[in-house]
Amino acid sequence: MAEMIHPFGRKAHSLAVIDPDKCTGCGYCAMFCVVECIYQQPDGLYWVDPERCIGCRSCKVNCFNEAVTILPPKQEA
Repeated sequence: MAEMIHPFGRKAHSLAVIDPDKCTGCGYCAMFCVVECIYQQPDGLYWVDPERCIGCRSCKVNCFNEAVTILPPKQEA
């Protein structure tokens, strides 16, 4: 996997995950996503494409329902 680059400098690659139980489908997470990796599902809720997410936390900051969790970077062995 290529090393991910943060818009404001290099950092370890974190990953955003959206909790479908807390998501209301408001779309603020997708609206503020800097790499456009959050998509709306047919049921109206949102999900994150893990291949494109850079872990910038913009979606987490803009989610009023606290539906977004940022997973820590995977430790390489």
